[in-house]
Amino acid sequence: MHPSADPPTPSKFFPETRTVWIAQQLSEGDAGRLSVNGYIMGAYLKPLTAYCGAIGLAASVRCDPGEFVHDFFASRLKDQNYLKSWIESGTRLRRWLRNGLHLYSHERRRSFAKDRVAGHDESNEPSQTTQEAEQLFERTWALAALELAMSETKADLEKRGRMVEWEIFWAHHIEGVAYAPLGERFGLTSGQAGQRAFAVAESLRNALAVVLRQDGAIGSELDAEVRAMMEALGGR
Repeated sequence: MHPSADPPTPSKFFPETRTVWIAQQLSEGDAGRLSVNGYIMGAYLKPLTAYCGAIGLAASVRCDPGEFVHDFFASRLKDQNYLKSWIESGTRLRRWLRNGLHLYSHERRRSFAKDRVAGHDESNEPSQTTQEAEQLFERTWALAALELAMSETKADLEKRGRMVEWEIFWAHHIEGVAYAPLGERFGLTSGQAGQRAFAVAESLRNALAVVLRQDGAIGSELDAEVRAMMEALGGR
């Protein structure tokens, strides 16, 4: 599970940044770094794997995309300075990781080339154009972010014994069920059903904002990105 919506203040070792929680965790030593690494692998494994497969990075060294991304994480995240360098860069985390994947691919290809006879290898050819692969990466990352936010929201409701509110939210916003029949189903008025769905939507927006802040979004970007992702959720 990713951290709460109110991350702690970073230590003075780090400048005030858009990535408060990650900076704080890194300042707490190995335990904090492992916590960050777990979050990053959970949030970015799927989009990076999809991108890796689409652009042919893993195929260039005859490797499975999922295995390739796991190897990339193992190579980079063991170095505590890797994420410190990201913090200093001001780049969105998903783009930093995507660029890092390309650098890792160059390293693997150089190593791979030493062990094989040079020549044309059709497996090196990307299955999609760079633009298409980047679009796939962004879509897959958005879905992964939504899944994280939904998981956090549902876990919080379940802990409080209020999963019925999630059912109302999902039925109305995703399945298109009107509030009146939902109220009848759950023994509520139409207005009460609407209030519960609205409260869940607010919790989900807050959870999405946490994920986006951890990716490096600043305040002026959050509203538009959360709105776009909530619209994507409604179109699933």
